[in-house]
Amino acid sequence: MSLREDVRGAVLRGDARELDSLVAAEPRALRFLLGLTYQTDESTRRNAARGIALAGRHHPRLVQGVVRRLVWAMNDESGTNAATAPAVINAIAGERPELLLGAVPDLIRLAADGALHDELVAALQTVVERCPGKVGRELQDALNRRIEEGGSHDL
Repeated sequence: MSLREDVRGAVLRGDARELDSLVAAEPRALRFLLGLTYQTDESTRRNAARGIALAGRHHPRLVQGVVRRLVWAMNDESGTNAATAPAVINAIAGERPELLLGAVPDLIRLAADGALHDELVAALQTVVERCPGKVGRELQDALNRRIEEGGSHDL
């Protein structure tokens, strides 16, 4: 079978061990998992999000890249349907909350959107609880960067 078929099968079975093994061995599995987060079946979306979160153990930089893509997708300017992005962010928070630290200012801003609110707030709460002291530092660093850039951009 192809990697795409292996990933899809593991997601449909909800086999976290197999997903962990697949993403550990093959970083390209992330691409297929991300695609599966847009499926209409809630169980498929949830299992695919869990697979992305598990990939954070093995490929943290790749998962941080996924987070950046999801944050962009949730911005109105992207024109993208990002209805499933908060669930993926929340799954990552549950597995590797430290991978979201750089995105905290954006996630706080995006949580003001009613459609994104619940999952993003849950993710942010997990990050705060599991990364004590680091969220405040990240917010301060983000504010300092904005001041240095000379802009009054939204955090």
